[in-house]
Amino acid sequence: MIKIHTLKNLQQRDVFEFMHGDYKNEHWHESSIFLTEEAFAFLHLHIDEVLPNFNYFGPNSVNLEQWNQIAFIACTLNNSMDIDFIRFFNKIDDWVQKNFKEYTCFSICGP
Repeated sequence: MIKIHTLKNLQQRDVFEFMHGDYKNEHWHESSIFLTEEAFAFLHLHIDEVLPNFNYFGPNSVNLEQWNQIAFIACTLNNSMDIDFIRFFNKIDDWVQKNFKEYTCFSICGP
């Protein structure tokens, strides 16, 4: 199963941090979610299609329109047969949708 980490259960530091709003030169936020490189690989190809200048090591800003494009591509290419991916993606999307209630973007910082 693909796992999403919080700061409390994070066991390694080579991770991608999804943080609320614009990157402000700070890492390791309590409100962030973290993906290992292995978990992030499931999203990376879809992100690259929408954000061709995506910096693997970050920071990268993602707005709602871009996220919706990423979600469409990810969910179209990964059909409902891949239950693990759908669960993984839905957890990230839940975090992202909550983010957009307060912020106009979120940031992804790489390992």
